[in-house]
Amino acid sequence: MKNKLLLLAVVVIVSALLYYCFNTGSKSEDVSAAVGETYKLEYTPTLKTYGFTEPVVLKAKTQRVVSLVHTPVLALHEMGIKQVAVPQAAMLEWPADLVKDAKLLNVSMNSNFDIESVIALEPDLVIVGYQSKDTYGKILDREKIPVYYVDAGHVVSYESIKELTDVLIKAFGQHNAGAEAITDRFNKLEARMAEKRQENKGQKVMVLQSAPPRHYIQGKDGTLGSMLNMLGYENVYQNNKMVLIDLEQALSYEPDLLFCVGGSKTAAEHQQVMEEDFAKNPEYWNNIKAIREREVIYLPIKYVATAGINVIDNINELIDIIDAKKLKQNG
Repeated sequence: MKNKLLLLAVVVIVSALLYYCFNTGSKSEDVSAAVGETYKLEYTPTLKTYGFTEPVVLKAKTQRVVSLVHTPVLALHEMGIKQVAVPQAAMLEWPADLVKDAKLLNVSMNSNFDIESVIALEPDLVIVGYQSKDTYGKILDREKIPVYYVDAGHVVSYESIKELTDVLIKAFGQHNAGAEAITDRFNKLEARMAEKRQENKGQKVMVLQSAPPRHYIQGKDGTLGSMLNMLGYENVYQNNKMVLIDLEQALSYEPDLLFCVGGSKTAAEHQQVMEEDFAKNPEYWNNIKAIREREVIYLPIKYVATAGINVIDNINELIDIIDAKKLKQNG
C-alpha cells in the first residue's frame, strides 16, 4: 500500500512539473525578454563634441548590421557580428568570409547612393558617418531602423578608431574571444609605441603624399603623419592642413627621415614612381639631405587612409619597416 501511495505521489509531482513547464514556459521567456540584457552603444568622446549624446539601445543582439563607413567593419567581423552590407574598400581587401555573404556598397559618391537599397536589406542596425545625419539618418529614422553615428571621412584618427572599437566591444563583445583578442592587440601596440617614442625622441620627419608631379605635405594630423607622431617623431611641417608642398620652404626643413606615400599598391611601386619624378629635377630634390642620402621610406596606399582596426597592423608594420632600415644602416 505504501509503495502504491509513493508511486502515486511521484506521478502527481511529475505531472505538476510538466504542466508548469508547458504552460508557463512562454511567459517565462516573455519576462526574460522584457527584463533581459540590452545592448547599449554609447557615443564616443569625439562624437559627443559633435552633439551626439544619447546612446543607441538595442533590445536584442543585432543580427543584420549594415555599415556605410569603413571604420567599424573589421572589429564587428572579428567579434562575429553579422554584417549584411559593407562599403567597398580601395585601401585594403576585406576578409573573404566577410564579403562572401555581405553586399558591397559603393558609398564613394554619396549624392548617388540609394539608401532604399539599405532599407531593403531589413537591417536591425545601420552604422552611418555623422555627416549624414540630416540625409540618410532622417530616412532611416522614418523607417524606424536603429542608426548609430560614427566619426568618418578621409582621415579618421587612431584615437577615434580606438574609441569606437571600445564602444563596440562594450556593447557586443562581453565574453567574446574576438573582442578580447582585439583588446590585447591594442594593449601590445600601445606598449610598443611607448617604447618607440623614447627611442625616436628628437628625430625629425617629413611626410609627402604624392601623385607625381603633385606632392602634398602632411602634418601630424594626416594618416601617416599621426602614426609617426605617436612613434615620437617631430614633424617638420607644423600646419595641420595637408597642402601642396612649398618647394622653396621645403629646403629649410632638414628632416632626418622622409616618408613617401601615395596611390601605389606596394612600396616598391611607389618608390619607382617617386624616384622617376625626383630624377626629372635632381638639382632641386638632391638639395634635401634625406633624399640625397637615401633616408627615405616608401609606403603603399594603405597608409593613405585607415579602415578601422587594421590601423594596429599598419602601425606595427611601420615600426618593423623603420627598424629594418635602422638595422641596415647600423649593420
